[in-house]
Amino acid sequence: MLALCLLVVVLVQVPQVSCITSFTSASTAEVENEIYALVNQARQQRGLNVLVRDPNLDALARQASASKFADSVEESTELHYLMHNSWWVTYDGGSPRLDKGTARKQVDYCLETPGLQDLMLRSEARATGVGVVTVDDAVYFTQVFDVLSAASGNGQPIKLSENAQDTDPLWAQLKAFLLQDNTDQLPYVLDSFVCADFAAMLHNNAEKAGIKAAYVSVDFIQGPSHALNAFRTTDRGLVYIDFTGQGFQSATPGGSLDSQNSSVSYKKVAYIEVDQNYGLISLDKATSFDYGFYQQWEQQWADYEAKVDLYNGGSLSWKDRQALRSQIDALRAVLGDYRWEPLGIVKDVYIHW
Repeated sequence: MLALCLLVVVLVQVPQVSCITSFTSASTAEVENEIYALVNQARQQRGLNVLVRDPNLDALARQASASKFADSVEESTELHYLMHNSWWVTYDGGSPRLDKGTARKQVDYCLETPGLQDLMLRSEARATGVGVVTVDDAVYFTQVFDVLSAASGNGQPIKLSENAQDTDPLWAQLKAFLLQDNTDQLPYVLDSFVCADFAAMLHNNAEKAGIKAAYVSVDFIQGPSHALNAFRTTDRGLVYIDFTGQGFQSATPGGSLDSQNSSVSYKKVAYIEVDQNYGLISLDKATSFDYGFYQQWEQQWADYEAKVDLYNGGSLSWKDRQALRSQIDALRAVLGDYRWEPLGIVKDVYIHW
């Protein structure tokens, strides 16, 4: 696993400024709503899409502001997957107060400040959340955007295409699309084309085909993060798909009985549970998407390899070896010629629809 799958965030802090003392009082909710409206107004004036207000992003923004942008909050929430602006205002000569001009003043400041402006006007953004919180002698402002960054191995924003006509597929429809898609045939290239790029490409290909897709980020207890995709099938529920190609992870061959060359496909179903191993099974062998199926699969592989070792040990009679060979062949027909090692213990999962 390579560190350049790690998702990067952008956090910009603005120097302290003083506020004007004359005001007409405004509530925190009013200021948040006005910031949201003014940012959308600025985007429309530049020909950009209007951002949807997302309550989950609002909650993240408020949490960041309330913590005064603490690293611990960023690392323990979905904030570290997303781009966001954060800035604060200190007040001289009294307690912090919000007025009817606060939102306009803050948005104008951000639009005049490189970095802050860049995020407010990102064309990739589709949703946003705003959090305004007063702590001690300052007001903290955070705006969170649903822009993910990890493309090309250097933290560039991921470009996700959407299709207003997309729908959740049947599993048979999704599998047919996945079998003909060639994203997994591209090589994983350090500093150039990494797991985030595979996930973004498969997402965009699916959307183009009219299939609703999600970009998924996974953090592990140890090691770098990873990116993949998810689909909500109408008949089989949520399915995780990992199309990261050759160069990221090698398939592990099963116990050897015969000398044969196996063609490895990098089309994989992923199995994800927090505090459990991130599991992978080749698309053509995955018949269930429950995590329990993956656990059973792992046990079958252990049984298969134990039987192969016993067969190759030469301690059995000819009759027992023939019977064991039949069992091995039956398992191999189910399991295939190779398997994928787990990537690590999952800590957090973020699904971006």
